[in-house]
This record gives sequence, C-alpha cells and structure tokens, in this order.
Amino acid sequence: MVSIKNCGLMLEPQEGMPIEEIVDWARYAERSGYGYMFRSDHLLPIDGKKDQDSPEAWVSLGILAAKTKNIKFGPLVTPIGYRNPALLARMACNVQNYSHGRLMLGVGAGWYADEYRAFGYEFPKFPVRFEQFIEALDIIKPLTEGKPVDFQGKHFKVNARCYPKNKIHLIVGGRHVSIIPAVEKYADEWNIADATIPETKKLLQKLGGGRKIEVSRMIPFYIAENQRKLEKKLKQKSIFSQVFGTPLTADLLRERGVLCGTVDEFTSQVEDLSKAGIKKFYFQILNPQDKEMVSLLTSTLR
Repeated sequence: MVSIKNCGLMLEPQEGMPIEEIVDWARYAERSGYGYMFRSDHLLPIDGKKDQDSPEAWVSLGILAAKTKNIKFGPLVTPIGYRNPALLARMACNVQNYSHGRLMLGVGAGWYADEYRAFGYEFPKFPVRFEQFIEALDIIKPLTEGKPVDFQGKHFKVNARCYPKNKIHLIVGGRHVSIIPAVEKYADEWNIADATIPETKKLLQKLGGGRKIEVSRMIPFYIAENQRKLEKKLKQKSIFSQVFGTPLTADLLRERGVLCGTVDEFTSQVEDLSKAGIKKFYFQILNPQDKEMVSLLTSTLR
C-alpha cells in the first residue's frame, strides 16, 4: 500500500465553507501524517450552486501558510485564464517564502466556462487556452526559480523578476496527450486526473525519460467498511449523482476513474494505479461533511 506521506487531501470548498473549516482540514491532514494538502481554485462552486461562496483560493493559501507547520500545500490547480502568470508567480514566491518552502504550485489551462464569464474573463476555445497555458509556463517557471524574465508573447508580455528563497515545486495538471511536451519541459510533477488505468498507462508510456518527473493523481473516492455501507453512500446526493444521474453504482464510478469500494477493494485499486506508474495520490474530498469516510481513508492508508 502507498505510504500516507506520499498522499494528500484535496479539498473542494463548497456550500459556503468558512476559512476556519479549511484550516481545520489542513491541520487534520498534518496531524494524521499526510504529506500534502491541496484546495481547488474556482470562482464558482463546481456543483452549480452559484448562490454559495467559499474563501478565495490564494487568500486561503496564505492563511494555511500561517496556520500549519510542516505539511506541504497549494492549489490543484490554478487556472491561467484568470491568474496573470507573472503576478501568480509573485504571489507564489511570497507564500513560498512565508511558509519556509512548503508551497507546491499546481497550474492548469482551466475548464469551467461559467466562472470565467461570471467574473468578466473571456473563455476561449481549448486551442487558445492551451497557447495561453504554454506561454504562462514560459513565464512562471523561471520566475519561480528566481530568474529574470523578459517575455514578449502572443498573449502575455512580461519584464519582471521574483525572489523566492527556494525553487518552487511546479505541478502541471492535465491528461490530454498534447500536454506531455509541456510536462517534459516545465514540470517537476505531472498530475493526472480522470483517467482510467489503461489511459494512465498509455499516457505514461509517452512520457520521455530525459529527467525525473513525479507523477501524481488527483482522484475522488468512495470507501466503506462493507458493501452495505458502500451502497448507502452511493445513494446519497453528490456531485456525481448530479453529473452521472442515479442510481450510482460502484462499477460506473470505477469506469469514470473514481476509486470506489470496500477497504480491500479500495486498497487493490490504489495498488493497481501505483503499479501503472502513479506514485503520489491526492484524494479529492467532494463532501467535507462526510468526515467518517475520510477517517476510514486515513486508517486504511496507515
């Protein structure tokens, strides 16, 4: 079984979650022995409840830097479309310095059109967003390594320098094959989401061996002590029931890349992903009220 030190909790703050609760989750992760704590960076809840609020991601990361001591943390992932890359790099360097090197910077091209438009940002088609993402990486990587950047691109123009005390660990998120050259060029870590084991194997087979790149997986999960309790959890209202419809089944969720099963089944699924090449797991908490399931996850990983 994968070590809990190579695992993290990934929080989706929904339904008006206060910053105090985000801090409580981070302290729980640190106390329990997890190596990492991440949160999403969204302007709107991903469950479509637009009348709900949650703390702004980077404000909350600054608070986590002050309220935790050892755990590494960061956004998974920050979209480039509403985060100017040079300013993002500067923000990251400040949080990195204040937390004594614990920030991990996850970046992505963005996917949630509603949140862009709600806050006045354009949401171009994927080829343009991908161009923006590559330019942003050209800017972010050297700035977070303390190097000056004079960049004149199609989407961004930058002449700046940042001053991190330590190089920032850069995570590139994405699972399309087109992201692989960017991963090989820029990333310290590649985070793959929503991929089945066969898809994961195919992607990793295309990853070159030029330098060491950590491979991680952000993954939602259902775990229960027995089949009866698992089926009860699957009947509860969730983001998955809204997206996939009901009834939810374990087989349906597994087909969509979700870890789902009893303790033994869950353990087997994690081991299969580990054998496929995933070495770090960030377990996505989609229902923060279900602390019992997270406790079972923790005891299983231990």
